[in-house]
Amino acid sequence: MSKDRILGSSAKIELYQSTTASAVSGTSGGAVISAEVDSFTATPQHDKKKFHPLGEIGERTQLVYKGYDLDFKVGKIDDQIALLFYNIDIALLSGLPAPRVRVTQTIKHFDGSNEIWFYPDVVLADYKSDASNAEDEIKEDFKGYCTTKVKGY
Repeated sequence: MSKDRILGSSAKIELYQSTTASAVSGTSGGAVISAEVDSFTATPQHDKKKFHPLGEIGERTQLVYKGYDLDFKVGKIDDQIALLFYNIDIALLSGLPAPRVRVTQTIKHFDGSNEIWFYPDVVLADYKSDASNAEDEIKEDFKGYCTTKVKGY
């Protein structure tokens, strides 16, 4: 029996300031951004090492863990994302490390259950705002980099 597919529009991203960034900025570490996203992609960046042992017929492959690259695409609804990247710029210009956030991805399934993934200690970068024409919405794209993801329940 086939099931309906999960619609990508049901993905929601929440960014929480990490405890280190909270201590530096003097804030409580609560939610920084909570937004529906048009597109979110988490791509593992693992290295594939191939080798050919003597006396063996085929190549062997070994994976080396390298973390995740995150890609976000959002339709602009307010200035919260632009302001977040402005604050990142201010921190970097002040000689501080880039603030880190926790990304929470929630996907609602048709049976009512939620699939939750946490990406802790994410560094955000590569912000781009695209206002290409007056008849289209303004898009905001940015990337994130983290070392791990954790299954939420």
